Amino acid sequence: PFLSHVKVNRQWAGMSDMTPDFAPIMGKTPVEGFYLDSGWGTWGFKATPVCGKTMAWTVANDAPHELITGFSLDRFRNYSLTGEKGAASVGH
Repeated sequence: PFLSHVKVNRQWAGMSDMTPDFAPIMGKTPVEGFYLDSGWGTWGFKATPVCGKTMAWTVANDAPHELITGFSLDRFRNYSLTGEKGAASVGH
C-alpha cells in the first residue's frame, strides 16, 4: 500500500545465465579446441576486460590461466563449487 502511488518509469525482464554457485565457467572443456566463458549472471559485463585477457591467454597456451583455474567446468564433477568469493550479488 505505501507504494501505491509510485510511477514505474522503466522495467526489465530477461534470462540470466547463472551457475549453481553463481560463479562463471571459464576455460577448457573435454572437447578439443572448445572453451567456455559463460554463467556470469548479471555481473559479467564488469569482468569483461580481465575475462578477455585471461581467456585469450588460455586459448593461446591451451592451458588455464592461473586466475581462472577455480572457475573450471570440472568443479561441478568434483563437487568443488566456489565459495562466496566467486559469487555474484543476486538479490535484485
